[in-house]
Amino acid sequence: MAQRRGDGIGSRGVTRRDVLKLGAAIGPSILLPGWSERVLAQDAYPTRAIDILYGFGAGSSGDLTCRLTAAYLRKKWNVAINVINKPGGNTVPANLDLYNAKPDGYTLMGDPPGSSSMLAAVVKNLPFKVMDRTFIAMIATNSLLLVVPPTSPIKTLKDLADEVKRNPEQFTWTSQGGAATSDLVFRKFAKAIGVDISKTKPVTARGTPEIATLTAGGQVKVGVLIIATALAPIQAGLIRPLALAAAERSPSLPDVPTGAEQGYPTISTLSFTGISGPPKLPSYIVDKWNVALQEMLKDREIISQLNKIGSIPFYMNAREFRQYIMDEAALVEKLYG
Repeated sequence: MAQRRGDGIGSRGVTRRDVLKLGAAIGPSILLPGWSERVLAQDAYPTRAIDILYGFGAGSSGDLTCRLTAAYLRKKWNVAINVINKPGGNTVPANLDLYNAKPDGYTLMGDPPGSSSMLAAVVKNLPFKVMDRTFIAMIATNSLLLVVPPTSPIKTLKDLADEVKRNPEQFTWTSQGGAATSDLVFRKFAKAIGVDISKTKPVTARGTPEIATLTAGGQVKVGVLIIATALAPIQAGLIRPLALAAAERSPSLPDVPTGAEQGYPTISTLSFTGISGPPKLPSYIVDKWNVALQEMLKDREIISQLNKIGSIPFYMNAREFRQYIMDEAALVEKLYG
């Protein structure tokens, strides 16, 4: 009996069914070159030290959050994870290091608003596009606080508004060069009271610890700090809090009212810390970080350590984090434009 064409192998011809049977027998790694290598790379990562760049100085909540993350993952993955502070230049130098890095997961960035959602509005003609990076996850937030020297006659935000309006050219406030949430808070306040911020006198600080020092020493009339940095000098009587730039009061400072409670709801600002990578970071690396970060943010010790620096766990996955950056960047552009 003659064989029907396409039913067999060899002289009978090869059918699609035969190919599928052969694939099942010899495995996909032979039929799909490179597939097994990618699976092995995904399972193996990381195999060496990871650098987390941070575009601001040491001691801020973002820096400390990155260090907590590094310590947790160092134990989990059994590799060195280094947090490298690279302050200055409105985070452009740190960003350039990230964008020039190989997309292999071994150079990443601790990414607060100043190096991401605020950057394009503050620094024109950037040598890169913010949205080209790979956003991995948001991991924590921290509330911001307006503070004054302990002997200041300014007691409320209304007092502060009156003082700024009285003589804006002589009104001093702490700035981190523009690309920082502390700058964003005061810009929001200036807009709320109808003052042209370009007429005021910003005093540049290299980081939040220096903001506390400038304010305590009376070198500025108002400073903006994260709670993590503000708590110790407040408790020591070196600075005095005016208002939280947040939607709700903080358990760390329950007696300090929010801006909304004093009639200035628009100053509310979310200071976040996220993790980002260079452009075209493989999805398996993004996924591995997200799984690990979600586990970390459920760890009681990590939660406790974050709370001690005034932060709370606040997880967004890669897609949500990217969308948040896009939305906030649009708002900041209007404010700085």
